[in-house]
Amino acid sequence: MDFWDNIAAVYDIAEAVNGKVYREMTDLAARLVPRGAKVLDCAAGTGSLSIAAAERANTVVCTDLSENMLFRARKKAKRYGADNIVFEKRNIFELCDEDGTYDCVIAGNVLHLLNNPQGAVKELCRVAKSGGKVIVPTFTWENKEHFLVKLYRLIGFKPKRGYTPESYYKMLRECGCGKVKMKLIKGMIPCCLAVIYVKK
Repeated sequence: MDFWDNIAAVYDIAEAVNGKVYREMTDLAARLVPRGAKVLDCAAGTGSLSIAAAERANTVVCTDLSENMLFRARKKAKRYGADNIVFEKRNIFELCDEDGTYDCVIAGNVLHLLNNPQGAVKELCRVAKSGGKVIVPTFTWENKEHFLVKLYRLIGFKPKRGYTPESYYKMLRECGCGKVKMKLIKGMIPCCLAVIYVKK
């Protein structure tokens, strides 16, 4: 069992510690989902962004590599009455969908965990329609790693990189998938909510 399976039961508590940022991120991301959209949420964890997106979307496919996270996401969706969500175990680098399947693709707070974040971004954009949105909020730290991140490292959390807002924007632009817009959400651990407007 890996780190994410192990912490699934307390993941929402960890989110609550940085609650102001999570709430604003979730609210802003949900408002970017077009009404009636077909949405894919990758590395969804316990499904907070999927549930928020489901309020505007026609359907949401909520995916993660962790079975325990998906179990929690199913329970949470049922509690919120979000019955337009389906749950699948998927790898963000090897999505099984055809090109241009989704109106909107979401991958929240995962790119800093990956060895090849640009590869993941390109795969997310591949399954998005031309003119669609890829929403990729990611934690950033401007000067030094936040003490909470250092604390999380002690229990096995292993981010592969730390982005500043500038370096995150640069990485997304270099993917060459479309126009990038970004908003910095300030708080205990800041988050850059970035949107790629996919152009094919």
